[in-house]
Amino acid sequence: MGSSLGPVLANIWMTHLEETYISGTGTFLPSFYRRYVDDTFCIFRQPEHVSKFHDYLNSLSPSTKFDIEIEEDGKLAFLDTVVSKGCPTAKPEVSTKVKATDKGLFYDYNSFIPERYKCNLVCCLVYRVYKIASSFHIFDNNLQRLCAKLYKNGFPRQLVEECIAKVLDGFYVPKVPATTVRREEIIMVMPYLGHMSIVLKREIFQLVRKFYPAVDVKIIFKRGFQISNMFNFKDRFSLKCSSGVVYYIHCKKCGQRAAYIGKTKNTLFERFYGSNGHLNPRTVNSALLDHISESGDPECEFDFETIKILDTSSVDYRLRIIESIYCKFEKQSLNTQEYSFPLKLL
Repeated sequence: MGSSLGPVLANIWMTHLEETYISGTGTFLPSFYRRYVDDTFCIFRQPEHVSKFHDYLNSLSPSTKFDIEIEEDGKLAFLDTVVSKGCPTAKPEVSTKVKATDKGLFYDYNSFIPERYKCNLVCCLVYRVYKIASSFHIFDNNLQRLCAKLYKNGFPRQLVEECIAKVLDGFYVPKVPATTVRREEIIMVMPYLGHMSIVLKREIFQLVRKFYPAVDVKIIFKRGFQISNMFNFKDRFSLKCSSGVVYYIHCKKCGQRAAYIGKTKNTLFERFYGSNGHLNPRTVNSALLDHISESGDPECEFDFETIKILDTSSVDYRLRIIESIYCKFEKQSLNTQEYSFPLKLL
């Protein structure tokens, strides 16, 4: 099951179960039911109803089995949250979940990436903590824990505090609606070369804002060129070493009036000069040698270096199909065979 298709199918299956089997007013059904894809959060009236509901779900389909997790010490983890049960009259408290395997590692602040990406990481984490926390006290505790992790990864305190202020201002500072005309969006992709890339980006923004105010430029950085990109350590194969090709060759004097299209899975040198090759004097049946012999002109010859490669493939039957297509639509005078692979053309 693909990673993109799995959640879709899980959501369809759970919707079917809810509409067919779970809806209604059963004695052991949960009094509170919420689901995200295939993760559900339920509240029951009696503790014994939990196992009954779990057994009921597992009996619906032999191919589907549900796991269950029950609260411990009044706390239950659900997705990225931890729900804590207080006194019976108070609302449950929700805080950010921290896995037992969490090492508090992000990418190091000194990593060679744009400053904007580092700020976006902090803002994203602060936003997540704020949206999950059910009270300011929980938000403050979770935020202090997050800041401690960021400081251990080398993030400056001033940067972290600026990002926190930016996120909170987005919730509490009223925004003045601006009426502007629709601006044309242009995306530019540039290699990231460190500080000079940031300076260049700022200068481009200033110039566009000054001379083209109706244009909205967005600059995306990608990894810059490496030393290995500037050198090619692999030697190119010479023409005679090429294999798995469909080729074209013509007489030096007669030109296209005496041309030939062929294919070979071996090297071109073997096809032309090897045993039974086109230009091997010992070859009995060769269209190229026959042309030289029949013309009687000493200037008629085939130069191996003038071969033109029309297509390539590592599979022989594909070479035969390609050769047959060229012979069908661009048949040359020296080709006696109509095709090497039967074609069914409409």
